Amino acid sequence: MVHLSEPVTLHVVSHTHWDREWYLTHEQFRMRLVDLIDHLLALLAADPQFRYFHLDAQTIVLEDYLQIRPHMRGELERFIREGRILVGPWYQLNDEFLTSGESTIRSLLVGHRVAASFGPVMKVGYLPDQFGNISQMPQIFAGFGIDNCVFGRGFGLAPGRKMEFWWESPDGTRVIASLMALWYNNAQHIPADPQAGLPYIRRLKDAMLPHAATSHLLLMNGVDHLEAQTDLSAAIAAVSDALQPDKLIHSTLPAYVEAIKQQAQSLPVVAGELREDRHGSVLAGTLSTRIYLKQANERCQTLLERYAEPFCTWAWALGAQYPLDFLTYAWKLLMQNHPHDSICGCSIDQVHREMMPRFQRVQQVGEELFDRAIAHLTARVDTQAVETVASDGARVTNLVVLNPVAWQRTDHVEAVVDFPLGEPSRGEPTIDRSKDVTSITIRDDADDAVPATVLESRICYKRVLSPVELPMVMPVRRFRVGFVARDVPGLGYATFKVVGGKQPARPQPAHLLPTHATIENEFFRIRVNPNGTVWLMDKRIGAELRDLNLLESGGDVGDEYRYVPPLADTIVTSTGAHGTVSVEQTGPVTVCRVDFALRIPACALPDGSARSPETVECPVTTRILLAEGCRRLEFETTVHNNARDHRLRVLFPTTLSVWTSWAEGQFDVIERPLSPPAEWGPEASFSHPQQSWCDVSDGGVGLAVLNRGLPEYEVYSGRDRCVALTLLRCVGRLSGGGDAPGAELTPEAQCLGTHTFHYALAPHGGTWDAARVWRQAHSFVAPMRAVQTDDHDGDLPPAAAFVQLDPPELVLSAVKRAEDADLLVLRFYNVSAETVTGTANVRGMQRAWLANLNEEAGEELPVNGDAVELEVGPKKIATLLVQMGGGA
Repeated sequence: MVHLSEPVTLHVVSHTHWDREWYLTHEQFRMRLVDLIDHLLALLAADPQFRYFHLDAQTIVLEDYLQIRPHMRGELERFIREGRILVGPWYQLNDEFLTSGESTIRSLLVGHRVAASFGPVMKVGYLPDQFGNISQMPQIFAGFGIDNCVFGRGFGLAPGRKMEFWWESPDGTRVIASLMALWYNNAQHIPADPQAGLPYIRRLKDAMLPHAATSHLLLMNGVDHLEAQTDLSAAIAAVSDALQPDKLIHSTLPAYVEAIKQQAQSLPVVAGELREDRHGSVLAGTLSTRIYLKQANERCQTLLERYAEPFCTWAWALGAQYPLDFLTYAWKLLMQNHPHDSICGCSIDQVHREMMPRFQRVQQVGEELFDRAIAHLTARVDTQAVETVASDGARVTNLVVLNPVAWQRTDHVEAVVDFPLGEPSRGEPTIDRSKDVTSITIRDDADDAVPATVLESRICYKRVLSPVELPMVMPVRRFRVGFVARDVPGLGYATFKVVGGKQPARPQPAHLLPTHATIENEFFRIRVNPNGTVWLMDKRIGAELRDLNLLESGGDVGDEYRYVPPLADTIVTSTGAHGTVSVEQTGPVTVCRVDFALRIPACALPDGSARSPETVECPVTTRILLAEGCRRLEFETTVHNNARDHRLRVLFPTTLSVWTSWAEGQFDVIERPLSPPAEWGPEASFSHPQQSWCDVSDGGVGLAVLNRGLPEYEVYSGRDRCVALTLLRCVGRLSGGGDAPGAELTPEAQCLGTHTFHYALAPHGGTWDAARVWRQAHSFVAPMRAVQTDDHDGDLPPAAAFVQLDPPELVLSAVKRAEDADLLVLRFYNVSAETVTGTANVRGMQRAWLANLNEEAGEELPVNGDAVELEVGPKKIATLLVQMGGGA
């Protein structure tokens, strides 16, 4: 506690907060950025008393500037090396909840390297405007040698609270944290006239001092997109003498942090996520604004983290060149979409139109890198070692099924198999129908038949590419086939034979059912109803769940930041819908389809008081998939949204006696109460963020709801304890109302048109951790893939694992090559609240070291075969550096 009579030091920190895109586009804001840095460089050269300026802790702004002013790098670098311009540690300031934990690490990893290429890296955990802060951020900061955090949201200054405290991650890591009281523009422009400047500073001191635990106060001199205050030196000099014994100094964030650390002995400890929404300050509505952005981001993150990087790393271990430059390019491109104004969907329409091509480019690069890595890998697999007995004239090829998760897995997979019907040609290709096949059989490595369903069979033309010849086309018989691949090694593959024959094709036409469909596997019995809901019985524990997958539309008269229901809302559900039920696919994978229409109010009334009496019809198609050997029920729901001003959710009533929910966070699983604290205001939201799953359980029965790119959930506290997953939140303006700033109309945020959503249910006995719910979720998010290859010998067996982790509580996060060395990086975390002794197995491992998140080596670990054993504390993130041998 600071006594009012005690002298204080007021640290004036000059800065700008740089939103790359928001109410203007990136290119429009970049012109202002170029002006800002041009003028800043001139100011620093002209005024030695203007000592410091902070470029918002982002290094992407350096790249943005130098793309226009490449000749200014030397001048910019000079002031950075002198410590007058402070840069880093981030590449960009990503929204922490809407991006993966690995994405947050990559922003720091890239940001450190970009900053270091100019000069010193600012080691301050600066989080100025993120919409809340994740629980593991202290541990992540510590992994980069950062022992502090200066932040803006997620922690309210209630009476008696102080703005400085120790912030603790679930693993026990602590950093000293300071909330920017009165926001990051509390000293936006200090008057140079002492008659105005002196009372200005005193008012700031008086407002901040009751919340100060140290004698150092942080005055943030700047705000969004503002240039440096050119007369700041004069303003500080004008009032300094009159303030004595207090000190007013032009300072830096590192200097301020070092100062409060000297008085940190008795600071309180705050544990876990900082997402307090007492007055709506974390802007929780952004979790579901423009949901298509969240879906695209999840696809790209999953592609890079689960497919491109791990399999490129395996190919590199086998002798291929590691595509570091392309992967860095893809990550940087993806991270351009991660700041809150971008991924949160709270900008003008043009900004979000420009985001989608970035996502598409990331997907193009990621898929091509994955394809090249798999081509290198499959060329080394001894497919001839998988023998099969085929009849005379049968045609034989191979499928290599790839498993991107780090445990052995049985799951459904869809594959494309081509049988050539002629030679490649640049002209009109000739089809040799004597080579045609009409049926296929899949066989495993024991030559046992694998039940499969032909989903499509047609003749088409396949493009044949060559680095030295012009493209050609080749006629093929193409089959699209679905089957269940059993016991595929973790982060590995298994080989299957495909035998093409002449048996008559047996197409499976969809057939309508009069009322409902009943499907089952060894785990569940499911009844599918004409309104799209399902009844589920878990055979293992005898639990029944009813009315699952019920759609609910409620009004929303808020904006891109906030969900606001009308005063007199009209809630519409699909309970009374009467659709058609059909079975599209049978066999090892069963797919039921339900088509119905949801009739809902067309929009809100102009005054926002209620929804309109006019209604529109929104067609809905839901496909429900149940596979043999799989402990989850999958849904693909397509909605053609014709309504405005509403929120569409899918509901899963549980009737369980629960008071909290659990959800996957970034390197953590978060427990949250079902109701907000009584002191929170009416504008606060109690929807929550999640990564790939949320869960409720009464200890005996539980239900996990899995998702791909649907980050908002809520558990209603009513008697049904209903899990609500948000599919759409449709609003028409950026923020505010009337003539308020930010009230720009954003008609594309109404999300009219067709949207497809993927989610799944994983009922279980016991709690989420006993049921290892994350394994079902990660299997759902990262499906197995199959690629075709020919018969050839090789030095890899027909089935192999690259990376395996044991026990299951060790969850894989990254497999990549190190940024600065020819070493493999393996990152995983302990999802449990107990210390575990585990094993990390990497095929071809020779030596291994513990490392920090910045990929700096520490203690060497003894290697036994291809494995190391290590102890991993509760909720600890572990990173290993691995030296690989040949023949991985």
